[in-house]
Amino acid sequence: MRSITIMYDSLNRHMLSSYGSCESITPNFQRLAEHCVTYDRFYCGSMPCIPARRELHTGRYNFLHRSWGPMEPYDQSVFQQLSENGIYTHFVSDHAHYWQEGGLNYHTRFSSCEFIRGQEGDMWQGETLGYTGPLDLKRQDAVNRSHMQNEEDFPHVRAFRAGMDFLEKNWKNDNWHLHLEYFDPHEPFYVPEKYKKMYDERISALDWPPYALAEDDEETKQFRANYLALLTMCDTYLGYVLDFMDEHDMWNDTMLMINTDHGFLLGEHGYYAKNYMPTYDELCHLPFFLWDPVSGKKGERNQQLVQTIDLAPTLLEFHHQQIPKEMQGESLLSNVRKNVPLLRKYALFGSFGKHVNITDGRYVYMRAGRKEILNNYTLMPTHIFTPFSVEELRDIDREMTDQFSFTNGIPLMKIPASSATSPNNSCYWYDQHMQYGDLLYDLETDPCQTKVVHDEAVEARMKQALISMLDASEAPAEQYVRLNLKGEN
Repeated sequence: MRSITIMYDSLNRHMLSSYGSCESITPNFQRLAEHCVTYDRFYCGSMPCIPARRELHTGRYNFLHRSWGPMEPYDQSVFQQLSENGIYTHFVSDHAHYWQEGGLNYHTRFSSCEFIRGQEGDMWQGETLGYTGPLDLKRQDAVNRSHMQNEEDFPHVRAFRAGMDFLEKNWKNDNWHLHLEYFDPHEPFYVPEKYKKMYDERISALDWPPYALAEDDEETKQFRANYLALLTMCDTYLGYVLDFMDEHDMWNDTMLMINTDHGFLLGEHGYYAKNYMPTYDELCHLPFFLWDPVSGKKGERNQQLVQTIDLAPTLLEFHHQQIPKEMQGESLLSNVRKNVPLLRKYALFGSFGKHVNITDGRYVYMRAGRKEILNNYTLMPTHIFTPFSVEELRDIDREMTDQFSFTNGIPLMKIPASSATSPNNSCYWYDQHMQYGDLLYDLETDPCQTKVVHDEAVEARMKQALISMLDASEAPAEQYVRLNLKGEN
């Protein structure tokens, strides 16, 4: 058996033609939907980028216990498990976060890997002119772009080529998995001009939205146009993968899963980007496509409530491997093959330190923090770009905590989480979310989430379901205090 996963970053469900958009040019995503099962109720779990990837590896929620960071020593990676059981795993990616401090050990879980450099200010090409200090991502990005003169120079295209090299060498062989992961269409939306011209000859160079309010309509229009152009580039190279599978008759015995980590706001709700606002549907409700060669189901829409944590057990079952008890996700194969309903009635999702969210597929309940009280439970104290600060580590609980069963008996450090001691860590923007308070939306009557619902019965039900899911996830005690879930309100 062979399997392929293709993962994008910031792939907006609502902008794909296969999900009803008339705004984008994405014929190959439409073609994909015609050949696969398309999931209409797929949600993220842990946000943003690297927390979502830890979830992909482990099949567990992680945003309740830890911020952005590497794989933990106790983590059981689906890709490592496959490799250790005779299924060769290969990883290709141009995702720059993997060679920063906070993503340093994900690639080692694969049998082999290939990194493609140059995305989003990746410290790639050496140029001293204009240097003022570290982490000047926009300056570095400009340097990197000077080395992308032709379409084939773009990291997305080079990652595609590397993935195709693997397929061309190994498509006749058995027992392998390819994980092809693109940074696109994550910002900045840098894309060859020919894709821009598909939308507007006058598209400007506005391709890097700030993490801020969207207050200028013309600016928003330009950002959206550049995103759509990049989305079409993603679609184009997806088509080449589908062509290869057609030409080599790989649909008979090769599973294909296509997913993303989260969405991205491009003016919706008055915002750009992600992280600091409530987790609106555009951010958490994601596209997902599955081809299972055993069932042969294609052109179908699936209404099961599915999450990122389900991908690891699905891969394991497909390759006839045991699913570890620590995984919280469910394999999708019994549902796809035998129409057995999934056990999940609610989906939990969020970012460390912000709203903790739950949905039943109709209602979305966002529970806000009441106070800044939270800890990182970890043996790998690193943020996105740096290790934990000296100030953070001075406050560490000197006694290791041994309260979680999923660590396989390994005690963890308990490190107070603070915005002040880690200003460059985007997962600590507590004050950005607390201003909104609790929110309840009815996606059936108000899919654009324009009006907060005030329904005590629904809120009570969602609140109780949230507590149950926190209990099942072994949420730390301070989460309940922070969210005031066992108090009066």
